[in-house]
Amino acid sequence: MMSSTQTKEKREPVRQSVLVDLPAEDAFRLFTEGFSQWWPLALYSVNGPGDATRCELEPWPGGRVFERTSSGQECDWGSVDAWEPPSHLRLHWHPGGQDSAGQTVDVEFATERSGGTRVTVTHTGWETPGVAVCSLTRRSGSLWSSTLLHQFAEFAGQQMLVLA
Repeated sequence: MMSSTQTKEKREPVRQSVLVDLPAEDAFRLFTEGFSQWWPLALYSVNGPGDATRCELEPWPGGRVFERTSSGQECDWGSVDAWEPPSHLRLHWHPGGQDSAGQTVDVEFATERSGGTRVTVTHTGWETPGVAVCSLTRRSGSLWSSTLLHQFAEFAGQQMLVLA
């Protein structure tokens, strides 16, 4: 019989969303093509603050998600599992970790009646061994809503002025 410390803890997925005042096509394009521009590398980098110069997302199923350092070194963050513009993106997610210990980040782009787009991130895989680096679900949920999606929404709002 397993003790309670040996049982696998089931954690709920993180699900956060933000509304941007753009059509889904533009929101998807800015989220993916502008990934390096809105992702806060100074705060969230595999190599630590100041060493990473950009992060990239290759736009096809099987494409890589990675960061590049000032010396040109590339560090994998994951891969693209689904590429369905303008409505859906799914990433196998393991920044700085083992590919087998990855999580899933699903991003949906849904047109709202108001004309904007709701961008919803669902982050799963917390029960996978080796994900302690992402801390607990509650903290990561806060990270997505208070930092990452906020950064994206701010970037999208700035780009909206350029698109107009």
